[in-house]
Order: sequence, then C-alpha cells, then structure tokens
Amino acid sequence: MNIHGGRGLAERPLFFAVSPTMRRIATGKADLHVHTNASDGVSTVRDVLEAASIAGLDVVAVTDHNRVDSALRAVELAPQFGLGVIVGEEVSTHHGHLLALFLKERIAPGRGLAETIAAVHDQGGIAVLAHPYDPISFGALNPWRKRLTEEQVIALDYDAMEVFNACLPRPSANLRAQQLVTRTSAAKVAGSDSHSANTIGLGVTLFPGHTPEDLRQAILERTTVPVGQPWSLRQYAELFGRRELRYAGVAATYALGLCGAAVGVVALAARSGVSRFL
Repeated sequence: MNIHGGRGLAERPLFFAVSPTMRRIATGKADLHVHTNASDGVSTVRDVLEAASIAGLDVVAVTDHNRVDSALRAVELAPQFGLGVIVGEEVSTHHGHLLALFLKERIAPGRGLAETIAAVHDQGGIAVLAHPYDPISFGALNPWRKRLTEEQVIALDYDAMEVFNACLPRPSANLRAQQLVTRTSAAKVAGSDSHSANTIGLGVTLFPGHTPEDLRQAILERTTVPVGQPWSLRQYAELFGRRELRYAGVAATYALGLCGAAVGVVALAARSGVSRFL
C-alpha cells in the first residue's frame, strides 16, 4: 500500500551514482527525520509508527525537537508494528539543527555545534547534520544567519549529512548539500522531516540489512544511499491546516485559563475589600 499516492520506495530517485551491487544489497529502508505531536508535529507516536509500517520502512527515527520522551515511547510500541525504532532528537544548537540518533538520554539545546556533536558521541550516538542549507528552519549554513562558513562545517566531526530533506520547498538547498558532502567523509542520508503521518517515508535512507544496528553500521561504513521525493503542495496545506487547528485549540485553552485567572483575581480582590481599585 502506498500512503503517499506517489512512487514507491524502490522507484524514488537516487542522488548519487550507486553501483549495481550496492543498489542490490542496500535493501533496508529507514526514515531518519520524523516529528510527532510531542513537538511541532501533528501526529501521535502510534500514528507515526502505523504510517511507517504501511510505507514499508524497516527503521524509523523519532526526532522531536529537544526531547526524547516521544522516541522512548515509540520504542515501547515498536514491536506492535514490526519496526525498528531509533531514539533520536533534533537538537537546536547555537549553530543550527543537528539530528542526534541512538541516544540514551536527551541532549541539551543551545550549545555550539561541535560541543553538541561531542555530547552525542559521548552517548555512543550518531550525529547527522540536518538540512544544512535550509533557509527557513535553522540549518548550519542558513544563508540568513551565516553563523558558520562551509569550511567550518566541513571540519566538524559529524557522522552523516542529510543531503535530501523531503520538506524543503525548493530543490536548491538539497542540491547544495549533495555538493557539500562530497568534500567531507560523512555518510549521505535522507529524511522526510515528517510533521504529519502522511509524509513519512518521502525521504528514505537505504542501507544493507534491516535493523537499527545494521543502519548504524552502514552510516559508520558510509554505505547508505539517500532516496526520496519532496512533499506535495497538498501535504503542505494539510499540515498547515491541522497545525492551525491544533494551535487554535491551545490558544483557546490558554485564553480560558487567563479568563479563569482574571475572575479569580476579581473575586479575591472583592473579598479582600480592594474592589475600589479594579
């Protein structure tokens, strides 16, 4: 079953020359960049896992912003869906977003990129430079922020670079990442940057094997293959619509809370004999 209405995983475009042998043995399929409603996504952990299973993935990394509780919950539920789940986090470093994979605990945001990469490695994790040229979200080479140069990014000790991010609306940011990675020793990976279940599997990392540990080894050995297709306009529209409803609900709850607090203050003031000041 194809939940995206587009090409199947095996038919999506490759971004680098791949030998027939590697194409034949890289049969594992992983989406390394997925958000839930624990951060800025709109789908529950269970919905994410169901969509990943339907999309034909072997492995999914849950990478909510600056938290890992949703990923730990996904690990608990994974056997119900026949999936391997990686505990991940999209860390907001001072210099840009970093995907931290195979974590044991949360990585604190706000530190420099080099320090954050070292913290990921201290946990035995894998550090992935996320969407480096993303002009909207916080890529390390975001053209509007200019906190690092390409030479500085090349010199960092990350394990892989996200050279295809399905969420990016224009292809130029991905194309520049695909050019940059050739100047590094990093593995090449892809991710959907999914914020709703219907975009899971649009960016896929192929690898030899089928388990999370097989994927970890493939990244370290630089045998991963990025494939994918971008989100459709309809998928963008659906996400924004669902986000508006979600945040409208949050805003309404907050407003009701403020109203309730105001009523409480008025009542307390009246009982305290200070109503003349209101």
